[in-house]
Amino acid sequence: MKNLIILSIYFALLFSSFSSYWYFYNDYYKESINAFINSPSEEDLDEIVDESDRYCEQIYLEATRRRDYTEIETAICWDLFAVKRQEELDYVTYMLKNRGVY
Repeated sequence: MKNLIILSIYFALLFSSFSSYWYFYNDYYKESINAFINSPSEEDLDEIVDESDRYCEQIYLEATRRRDYTEIETAICWDLFAVKRQEELDYVTYMLKNRGVY
């Protein structure tokens, strides 16, 4: 009976470790992490052709963690900000898992 409990715990831990690594080998998370790593810097803003995308990227770089977004910025760029936040969360989770912290 004791061996059965230990064996079931072992398989549960083994399965959970495989499933947590699968999370990062999924194509969506690879794309999300790469998008965050390759997101435009201040120098790259001039290369963005679409004016609304350029504006939103500039606001994201200037305002994130420094100030609240204004109502106009939120109305125009809410979709981009949501995507950027999710990419950043995926990247942070990925890095913490690689370092064995999370």
